[in-house]
Amino acid sequence: MKVLGLISSLTDPSSRARILQYKTCLEEEKIFLHPKYFSPFNYADPAPWMYRVNKITKINPWRFLWLQKSISRIPLLTQQYNYDIIWQNRLVLPQQSFYERKFKRPLVFDFDDAIWLHDGEKNVAEAISKASLVFAGNDYLANFAIKHNKRITVIPSTIDTTKLYPLPNQNNTFTIGWIGSISNLRFLNLVKPAILDFLSRHNNSRLVIVSSEKKGPFQFDNEKIVFKRWSAEIENELINEFDIGLMPLTDDDFTKGKCSYKMLQYMACGKPVVASPIGMNNKILTESTVGLSAKTKEEWLAAFEMLKNDHSFYATCSENGRRLVENEYSIHKYYPVISTHFKTL
Repeated sequence: MKVLGLISSLTDPSSRARILQYKTCLEEEKIFLHPKYFSPFNYADPAPWMYRVNKITKINPWRFLWLQKSISRIPLLTQQYNYDIIWQNRLVLPQQSFYERKFKRPLVFDFDDAIWLHDGEKNVAEAISKASLVFAGNDYLANFAIKHNKRITVIPSTIDTTKLYPLPNQNNTFTIGWIGSISNLRFLNLVKPAILDFLSRHNNSRLVIVSSEKKGPFQFDNEKIVFKRWSAEIENELINEFDIGLMPLTDDDFTKGKCSYKMLQYMACGKPVVASPIGMNNKILTESTVGLSAKTKEEWLAAFEMLKNDHSFYATCSENGRRLVENEYSIHKYYPVISTHFKTL
């Protein structure tokens, strides 16, 4: 069986977590995934020039990104008849959905965010309604999708535990870590006061931010507040520099759709988490003792202090986090589920 995986880029976290990382596993089931992305746009976010144009024209930079993807995707229209199934990540290109449906190939629509809030409910609902099957990243997303299509399966975002795993900690500095795309850096504003307070109290502490660009609410000094450029090849080493991992979120309809991929990355590496108890974050926090929840500055600060000083609790969170990912959020648990659905289609 040949599956065309339609993704936005090789570096986009959603594309990697939802589709790309299953490639090798699915081959064991004689399902051959052929990912197609849209060169030369290798990033999930709009290019800087699109934001500059936005200041002059007020045209949303995401619309420029959609237009570029539309033009670059045209050649795919002539290739799709070579595949048995189309596995589409999010609303990659709504403008061409009409033409692509003419190929009569089963289409699996896969999404892991409340994308209807940004891409338009009508567009997302139409894409879901036309799909042969929908993979939703959590129950909140599935509850939206089922209004437009009864063929819904919840596939949580998962981790390849052979690529993300604990390494011996060689660092003597207590490191608070965050990893993510630049579009999510804004959430660090929620925890900034607590982090700065904690760093001022402890000389042997630091904050490490891992992302594609050196942006965000902090001033980097390469000592107490450090930026590390993300790379897939060294992602495991980067996360293993952390002592704890952060996932702050605002409480709104969009964040309720998030699938807590950041948390799972930390946990796979044996790092306790401190997270806002929103949506999927809260679900994971209640499944096992993997870290602490926090809402206020005082709660964030108390969580940092506890994980720094209570070594027994730290070890429990570390072991439980890794075990939970292996048992419930690993690609090795879910690739047989995906394989079965593909064979049924």
